[in-house]
Amino acid sequence: MNNRVSVILPTYNRADLISDTIESLLAQTRPVDEILVIDDGSTDETAQRVSAFGDQVRYHHKKNGGKSAALNLALTMIDGDCVWICDDDDLLLPDACARLMHEMEADPALDFCAGLHKDFYVDPKTGENVSKEPGYSKASHPDEVFSDALDGCHIFQPGLIVRRTFYDRIGPFDETLNRSQDYEMLLRLTRHGNGRVLPHVVFLHREHQGTRGAASERFTMQEANRKWIKYHRQIIKPLLDDVDDQELLPSDIWNDPSRASTRERTAMIRKGSIFGRHVLWDEALEAWAAIDPVPDAKLCDYEIQLIRMSTGYGLGCAPLLESDAVKAKMQALKAQSPLGRQIVRQLGRSVRWRIKHAVRGGAFGEAVQLTRFMMAAH
Repeated sequence: MNNRVSVILPTYNRADLISDTIESLLAQTRPVDEILVIDDGSTDETAQRVSAFGDQVRYHHKKNGGKSAALNLALTMIDGDCVWICDDDDLLLPDACARLMHEMEADPALDFCAGLHKDFYVDPKTGENVSKEPGYSKASHPDEVFSDALDGCHIFQPGLIVRRTFYDRIGPFDETLNRSQDYEMLLRLTRHGNGRVLPHVVFLHREHQGTRGAASERFTMQEANRKWIKYHRQIIKPLLDDVDDQELLPSDIWNDPSRASTRERTAMIRKGSIFGRHVLWDEALEAWAAIDPVPDAKLCDYEIQLIRMSTGYGLGCAPLLESDAVKAKMQALKAQSPLGRQIVRQLGRSVRWRIKHAVRGGAFGEAVQLTRFMMAAH
């Protein structure tokens, strides 16, 4: 049975980019059934650019209220069985809709289907698109989609088609978030839904220096990481307070009988690792400090891997250097028990590798910051 696919394309002052996105949607080998551009109060030439596509695209202009509000309104205006939310600066590969909808129609039990992406930027000298590997993207095993999402947003909305009925069940986008509202929704979708992630690239994610956010809180790409930390604290902390240990760990780890006596410890290490990957180092160190320091406890290889992963996303360890309170917590953890010393030691080893990577990439300022952190960890 063929399902109707509705595309929602939220936009705000992206007249210079949105035409490319629409053209990539109209070039799908499996045509979409409707494209709704929901304009969140643009003051540039967005309306004129969209009107050039005639009746192939439906356009609705609203007062600026942020992306979440625009999406929530758009969800009441479409009539498709499946919803494909696309960003106004990305490019969809021609077979994206066909690949994702093939899975959705072959398995009615799926609530969503996703694909991978690559990053790209436009070379300022040649004008050509240059592709590069994304920071975090993986074809998750079906029972690990939520676990992988906890480590970071590995599924972007242009690579995700969701059944309309599932959006209705899961609730609206969070309108208190001016950034990472897509990620907060992804965590809900993957936690409560049945989904599949395909090992195929379905869209190209554009890197550019344009401003972001609602009119009331615009920010540049250089400022984005600070906003990212702020909103991820709002998202991740209450979520991790709510999940149980089994949700935190992959099924093969949770179901391994040889790990029965250490599951609780491993789950807490995992929780700290998630906090660290979101640069929430206060919370990460508090989680690790709360582990029962059983005498002679020794970290297993999987736990070591989790701790080393904690420095590998977002801004890494840099914000540790800005807070004396966080550095004090790290020193207290090291002094608390042999297990605490093992955790801090593994953090230091992870950073040592990242220093080498920074030096090879010419990021000498970052290398100096990380060196200072590594010295504090020993």
